[in-house]
Amino acid sequence: MIRVATAGAQAGSAGGGSNYTLTWAVTDTDLDGVVDCFDGCPSDPAKIAAGICGCGVADTDSDGDGTANCFDGCPNDPLKIAVGQCGCGVAETDSDGDGTANCIDGCPNDPSKIAAGQCGCGVADLDSDGDGTANCNDGCPNDPGKIAVGICGCGVADLDSDGDGTFDCNDACPLDPLKTSLGACGCGVADTDSDGDGTANCNDGCPLDAGKIAPGACGCGTADVDTDGDGVADCIDNCVNLANPGQQDCDLDGFGDACELAAGSAVDTNANGKRINALELGPRKKAYVILFINCHPYLIALTCYC
Repeated sequence: MIRVATAGAQAGSAGGGSNYTLTWAVTDTDLDGVVDCFDGCPSDPAKIAAGICGCGVADTDSDGDGTANCFDGCPNDPLKIAVGQCGCGVAETDSDGDGTANCIDGCPNDPSKIAAGQCGCGVADLDSDGDGTANCNDGCPNDPGKIAVGICGCGVADLDSDGDGTFDCNDACPLDPLKTSLGACGCGVADTDSDGDGTANCNDGCPLDAGKIAPGACGCGTADVDTDGDGVADCIDNCVNLANPGQQDCDLDGFGDACELAAGSAVDTNANGKRINALELGPRKKAYVILFINCHPYLIALTCYC
């Protein structure tokens, strides 16, 4: 309550004195029609209360999402109040539930991947052999030395030790550049057939004689012909045209008895130049004819009267 005394109150009479005027000032700093003492934002003509944003900041909600712009990270996006992973205007949808929003998930429907990787979405980038190539692109997923089957298959290196163009897995002679199979002679030895007889030199006792693969009785270069069929080659047969498998030669002259007998020299098979060998005994002469028949001497006594 304000008590006001009139002028001349000292006169002692009630109501005496002249009129007294009392005045005071009422301030409205922001001129918004609300005096400062009742204005929660006395310096903000747009607000009389701090509101959500405080004095000097309008409580505007541009996108009508119930969050004032001053607290809305996406003031023009009614679905978001923060930028999130995707930014304003893009929903933070995470279709596969992997914690990465679709907007930055290279595989939005694959919960195990956020990038296509080597194998693409829906296929794990598994590298079983640890060779740096994922199984989906690795023809040999369990062989760290290969990513393709190649010539030899998974688990076997396509090695060509002798550099002959045939990999070791298909090369029976992997250290012999001239052969890929053992052939007749084996690795390291050429299957040369110098005489063209079908037998390689390594197995041919007469590599330069097309008619023989072994020296035989006559040696390389000479055929083991047996004209008389007695089992003795002509080159060592002492009677080429008559069969004499025993090769008897009683007089050791190099001509078989069979041929000498056939030639009429049967009584001189020892080649001493005499047809009858005679011994004179006593006054009466006896001749002893020694005949060699099949190398056996036969003594025939003859009485001779001279």
